[in-house]
Amino acid sequence: MVSVPSIRRRRLGAALRRLRETSGMSLEAVAEELGWSTSKVSRIELAKIAVTPADVRALLSVLDALSDEVETLVSLASEDRQPGWWRHYAEVLPTWFEGYLSLESEAARLLAYESEVVPGLLQTEEYATEILRHSPYTQLPDEAARAAELRRARQIRLLGPDPVNLDVVVNEGALRRAVGGPEVMCGQLRRLVETAALPNVALQVLLFEAGAHPGVDGSFTVLEFADPSNPRIVYLDRMTDSEYLDGLRDVAAYRHAHDRLRAAALSPSESREMISGLLRERMR
Repeated sequence: MVSVPSIRRRRLGAALRRLRETSGMSLEAVAEELGWSTSKVSRIELAKIAVTPADVRALLSVLDALSDEVETLVSLASEDRQPGWWRHYAEVLPTWFEGYLSLESEAARLLAYESEVVPGLLQTEEYATEILRHSPYTQLPDEAARAAELRRARQIRLLGPDPVNLDVVVNEGALRRAVGGPEVMCGQLRRLVETAALPNVALQVLLFEAGAHPGVDGSFTVLEFADPSNPRIVYLDRMTDSEYLDGLRDVAAYRHAHDRLRAAALSPSESREMISGLLRERMR
């Protein structure tokens, strides 16, 4: 399992490591020059700990960085210490989910499989409220409604400028499960039909008849980033916590599983037609 440093911290650590290696200095040499432990320098480069702008300036002075590089990386360190927009919803936001929101906010592509419910980025507010009423964190009506607002705010990643690419496979059961009343489900299915038409969304349905498949152990998301210094991360969601994997073998296994799920599922166009059919059934 991996802890979840912010994207900015990972980018900063990678840049500092690259500058140190270019300078020809070892971890030990940098640490000695600054009067720090070797462990501190290593943990900064690996994004294991937050680093102050002052410490970044000190590091860069030892590495003889150019002034433009100094200002860019000091700014990155300052930004990393600022709370994300999601802190506005702190009263209904589990601390373990904050790491995911940080990653999602800067991801270039999400490869997801959802086994039980409609993916959060595709949920209507009414559907989300009904789902969240059954969470141990948001059982009160006001809490569920507030958490649904957060879920809606996340959807700017699909619809705003520089949108994330979402490749998602949804189990047929998630679409047939009656969440809320008929109006809620009709609204949700209608939203899926509309969202599936977006150029940055590939929505596929895995039918019951597909039988055994690589997603039988549950939902997962693989997050990919445009910056090559940010490796892919697998996110696994559970009721009261989450897990993040960034080992090469783990990430490769989940990407392969997603490829196989896509191959077993209906195509995006077939899936959109299938969901439209479910909507027509619900409207009768």
